[in-house]
Amino acid sequence: MPRRPTRPPPLLADFDDEERDAVLAANRAFYRAFNDRDYAAMEAIWAPAGAMVCLHPGQPPLHERVDILESWRGILRHPESPRVRCIGEWVIGRVGFALVVCREVLANGQLMATNSFVRSGTGWHMVGHHSGPVPSIETERGQAGATLATRDRRKLH
Repeated sequence: MPRRPTRPPPLLADFDDEERDAVLAANRAFYRAFNDRDYAAMEAIWAPAGAMVCLHPGQPPLHERVDILESWRGILRHPESPRVRCIGEWVIGRVGFALVVCREVLANGQLMATNSFVRSGTGWHMVGHHSGPVPSIETERGQAGATLATRDRRKLH
């Protein structure tokens, strides 16, 4: 019996560097909105409708856009809201859907985040954000722990 030609797994098919760069730009816009305390930018990053979820560390999941944006309004307005530096972005995706896994470096610890994006006619929009604490590693700015290996995160495997 002849073998069928191998194909990439569906999650990895048809997702090129241009798409990956656009997803990374959306992910970076999310962190820029967070650090700039820019609610209008945060609102624009989240998808205008559809299924979505946001899980802030130690909090119950939020599924409604209005609740998610209200949580961000509170975070962005809070005077002690942390600044977050995103490092080690790793992207996987397929046409119209992508995940970014990254480390969030804060002044008092580190989190790992998974950010989910969907593509619409207006670009990539967030439909999911989930972050939680992880052991700290050393980063380029000299925090404690093991050294973060630098590698090309654009490769899918």
